[in-house]
Amino acid sequence: MNAIIPLRFLTAAVCVVILTVSAVAAEVNATFSGPVLGYVFDSNARKLRPLSGILGNAITGTPVEPGFGISSVLTLDANQAIVSTDATPELLILNLGTNPISTAAISGIAANPTQAAASFQGTAAAFYYAGAQHVLIVTGLPRKPAVVHTIDLSRLGRPLTHMAVSNDGTLLVYAVDEGGSEAVHVWSATSGSERFLTAAVSIGGIALTENGAAIVADRGANEVFAIWDVGGAPVRQFLAGDRDGVSSPAGVAVGYNNRIYIGNASSATVTVLDSNGRYLATHRCDCVLSGVYPLRDSVFRLTNRIDRTIFLLDGSTGNERLLFVPPAKD
Repeated sequence: MNAIIPLRFLTAAVCVVILTVSAVAAEVNATFSGPVLGYVFDSNARKLRPLSGILGNAITGTPVEPGFGISSVLTLDANQAIVSTDATPELLILNLGTNPISTAAISGIAANPTQAAASFQGTAAAFYYAGAQHVLIVTGLPRKPAVVHTIDLSRLGRPLTHMAVSNDGTLLVYAVDEGGSEAVHVWSATSGSERFLTAAVSIGGIALTENGAAIVADRGANEVFAIWDVGGAPVRQFLAGDRDGVSSPAGVAVGYNNRIYIGNASSATVTVLDSNGRYLATHRCDCVLSGVYPLRDSVFRLTNRIDRTIFLLDGSTGNERLLFVPPAKD
């Protein structure tokens, strides 16, 4: 992992530095045309591939050629992503909706964070660095990013395993490995401090709703619970368990109308709950379900292999359906 810039330089707002001409920009050219659902990361090629077409009729396109290798990707929306590359020691914002692709560095934020999480609307992101034992929260994404908070986690003495950040960057909910179990904490900008919320067996994912609730999938307990009013007077409530089809949940996400989606790895199903946590439906995926990854507005990727069929959950209309995209021909 690259060296972390000293904290005293991270208190100021971050400037977006547009990378200049021939070193990178001259090589950043779009290699496709027509509608694009979003982009998937090809870890072998170290590039992004477009899912070209429309929902229900798309293909995995050839890699976009940005002129540098990519080591990690955090998706913000269908056309915007934050990446770590070998071109700069800082994180880069890619705007894949322009031709040529625009590339900008986020000054003061080191590449290759241990973990990263984007907010529901992609306007804020959190970056965890295990070596420095802190989390940096960036708001104003994607056009005017600024580091607004640095959260010191050194007193915990254990690694962070999952996290979720609010759209305005004022709330961070995260899980900490306790050696055999996990502890869920919340940090609030209002109080400027963190506090313990609840314990879990093994976290599979955390998501924040727009009304300030944390949805937590406990993979070890085969259950999903909510922590209502997580930044105020938090209350834990059981939402769904193995009797509802929750089976080794590997991810959780929030979509259209605050609907809750739980990806069950053992049963290859997606459990759908309404905004109050009431059971709505179960959708079966004939796939190796690895998580619930945002692709674009209320459309999520369920698998992480691009050499196999890519499965998507479309929740953009409030009437969920499972779709697939054939693997790349090459």
